[in-house]
Amino acid sequence: MSIIDIILKGIILIIFVFTFTYLKKKIKKYSRVLKTDGLDGMYFYFINKNFKNKGIWNFIDKKKYILGKKLARYSKEKILFGPYVGTKFISSHGWSNVDFGPKYLGTYEKQIQKKIIYLKNKYKLKFFVDCGAAEGYHIISLLKKKIFKIAIAFEIDENSRNILSKNAIINKVRKRISIYSEANLSSLKNNLKKRDLNKTLFLLDIEGNEFDLFNLDFCKYFSQSYFIVEDHSFLIINKKKINSFYKNIYKYFKVEIIKGRTNDPLNHRILDNFTEDEKYLMMSEGRPMTMQWILLTPRKNF
Repeated sequence: MSIIDIILKGIILIIFVFTFTYLKKKIKKYSRVLKTDGLDGMYFYFINKNFKNKGIWNFIDKKKYILGKKLARYSKEKILFGPYVGTKFISSHGWSNVDFGPKYLGTYEKQIQKKIIYLKNKYKLKFFVDCGAAEGYHIISLLKKKIFKIAIAFEIDENSRNILSKNAIINKVRKRISIYSEANLSSLKNNLKKRDLNKTLFLLDIEGNEFDLFNLDFCKYFSQSYFIVEDHSFLIINKKKINSFYKNIYKYFKVEIIKGRTNDPLNHRILDNFTEDEKYLMMSEGRPMTMQWILLTPRKNF
């Protein structure tokens, strides 16, 4: 046997040993993921390439994703409790893949669900406009439950718009919802009839862009409408924007602050087989801090 043959066999042996060791470690790792978190955990592992070595927050997101997927299967992708009960949502995500739990439980922004229905009934509102509609949790549920007959959605993310449309179809409300991209003064004026504005409720979740949207022209034009605005002031560096926003809305609207939420997962009997930690984690909406919403109602004598 020549020296070259010996060297080649040595190289092949080294490659084999290295490959075998590498695969053995991978199989052990995948087996552990599969054993502890099932197929959902394995799926999460592969689609979240940045999960490794990223610390506790990614571990929490991983666990929330898995719990949400379990609830999706249990509920057959339908909301289980609350005002939106029975609405179906495919477990695909646009903005977030870790808030399936509270959405399928029906506790997601429950205080906002109740406030929307309260305002609709109190002021006999007829039209609903969802700006930042994401996958359509609120707008589709409101149409499905016949709380509103027609509605308009604005969502800037194309993937979320596609999921929203699919959710509207499976809930048989697609003909009653119009879907557009960005919500701004021009697009809103072009797609809404001015005579209907005093019977219109807006829900805005536009990630801080509310501080650009509510200028004086906007406030004046929509001064007879109703708004629930999710406050993202923590995203705004320029505090003058925030001051200008509040100055404008106080001039044209009555202002009320809606705080956080109160949900007790221990009351849901279907969660009896989950640990207490899992129950509370399943209810988490992933908020960076205690959130608030700004309710704007018209100054009738303006």
